[in-house]
Amino acid sequence: MPGGINYAEATPEMRGRTKLISIATMLSIIFIASVVFASGLVNVSKTSLLGFPPILPDAGESIFVDPSKIIVDYINNPGYQIGNTLSVHVNVSSVTDLFSYQVNVTWSPSMLNYTGVTYGDFLARTGSSYGTSRIEPTVFASNVTGFASIAETILGNVDGISGGGRLFTIHFKIVGYGSTMINISGAGTLPTTLLNSAGGSMAFTSTSGYFRNTIFGDIDADHDVDGVDFGLFAPNYGRTGIPPSEYYPSDLDGDGDVDGVDFGLFAPNYGRSF
Repeated sequence: MPGGINYAEATPEMRGRTKLISIATMLSIIFIASVVFASGLVNVSKTSLLGFPPILPDAGESIFVDPSKIIVDYINNPGYQIGNTLSVHVNVSSVTDLFSYQVNVTWSPSMLNYTGVTYGDFLARTGSSYGTSRIEPTVFASNVTGFASIAETILGNVDGISGGGRLFTIHFKIVGYGSTMINISGAGTLPTTLLNSAGGSMAFTSTSGYFRNTIFGDIDADHDVDGVDFGLFAPNYGRTGIPPSEYYPSDLDGDGDVDGVDFGLFAPNYGRSF
């Protein structure tokens, strides 16, 4: 193949040499970026929170965490450090005749501690004169295992609510540096359940959330961005379609791919520590 290598026909030695060249290229870019960073030409205080809208399934009843992902730089995004409060919403969409719900939420207790819940207005739209029973989940929350079961039901012989809206907001205290999924589970103790006004169980899909508060590029979460982090990042470069339950620390922007955008976040931070 004139002017290049046919990678499909390359020998293992050629492929290995090509990979080494690409990694060497990345290393040289990181070296240049670290020099620029040290010179003060790059203002990392401009690094902003990467916010994501909720991920909605295409159709059918769904429960989802909003925002779907919160990825922040520990130093440059005040309000997401250890001791701060993190609140995420749990919403519902495309339901018909929702009368009662029980939502199972789990997380890493080394990252977050449950502090309380604020109920939303979705079931409160009921025409029942009795309103709803809002069950404060104090008995059903554990910061040892990272679990809460949050429930609410309409009172009285009336129809349920259709459409979409907020079920509740769950509040946490940030207790760690790293990352955690905020899962909605249909299994385990007190699993997520939706019931209609006839008491029938409703099928649904769920989308969990993700929270990370490391400095961008600190893949091993040891408070610096160094060669160890690059050694973890480089082998994953080019990965695509990473599912939400496996958001790789190398996927710095949380879009499911490890690509040039992630490298663009990694390189200027090489050498950072706190």
